[in-house]
Amino acid sequence: MPNPTLLKAAGYGSLLVSILHAADGKRFQRLRQFQELPNIAYTCSTVGWYQGSAYLVLTALLNFHWAQNPKALEEPLNRAMATLLVIIAWASSAWYLRRGVKASGILTVAAGIFQAWAALH
Repeated sequence: MPNPTLLKAAGYGSLLVSILHAADGKRFQRLRQFQELPNIAYTCSTVGWYQGSAYLVLTALLNFHWAQNPKALEEPLNRAMATLLVIIAWASSAWYLRRGVKASGILTVAAGIFQAWAALH
């Protein structure tokens, strides 16, 4: 059965990363190259960035929920949600690394590993 302490740690980590992620969006959105994107690219990039921050908040909430009831992760639907969180983290990491954004890629792969360890072992 998953460890509630690890799930809480994953939850707090996701909250912290969501705040940092949202704040980092402001940094790159001020770049001239970003400002000069066509409207559709600018809009989709901005919306997608903050959806990523919301994904991290949702990840935190799920981990806090599972920490209160670790046996829930024995149910197929909860296990599928936990697996999807890991897949999203690893796919995002691969994209970051392939595009040369190493710090985000490494942080995201580490978060995915910790999520898998906390929720799926």
